Amino acid sequence: VKQSGQLEKSIAVLPFKNESPVDSNRYFIDGIMEEVLANLQKIKDFRVLSRTSTDQYKGSDRPTIPEIGKKLGVSYVVEGSGQKYGNIFRLRVQLIRARGKEAHLWAKSYEQEIRETKDIFNIQNEIAQSIASELKATITPEEKQIIEKTPTTSLTAYNFFQRGKVEYVDYRVDNKKEALRNAEHYYRTALEYDSTFAEAYAGLALTYM
Repeated sequence: VKQSGQLEKSIAVLPFKNESPVDSNRYFIDGIMEEVLANLQKIKDFRVLSRTSTDQYKGSDRPTIPEIGKKLGVSYVVEGSGQKYGNIFRLRVQLIRARGKEAHLWAKSYEQEIRETKDIFNIQNEIAQSIASELKATITPEEKQIIEKTPTTSLTAYNFFQRGKVEYVDYRVDNKKEALRNAEHYYRTALEYDSTFAEAYAGLALTYM
């Protein structure tokens, strides 16, 4: 807690719950969570924990929000749930104060038909900027520009990229060698559909490391 009495702008983004009718859509909900996390990390006014710190809280049997906040040493927690049916996805995200008396500070539900990649990116960007606004965080023009940048216009490339990220996280968390091979395959496939997709190159480089 800062001397002024204001809480430190420290945030943990918990794994989003996949409520899709089939588990094969887990990569999509995980991908949104990853991008929300990445966008928040781009705001220097925040201290945002990495996914490796929060992945232990998958599932519905996790501790209470104050317990999680205390264990992770953060003031705020972001949690969400979503589902994908064909080209439609629904998402609910909320920001919760984890220190002191637990309080729900901001929440919003989204429903969106996916026609192009910006249908996904716009929501992910809005979530990060809404949280920043709620916590009165400063977003510089440069940070705003980075957050709002569209990394690819190819839906197919982005889907394979999301699959690659999920596989890579599975490798990092559980040391599954097969997951690492899968991640490499998905990143390579993403680049076949968009050879200018910088984040896919970065993901592929991580698999080599």
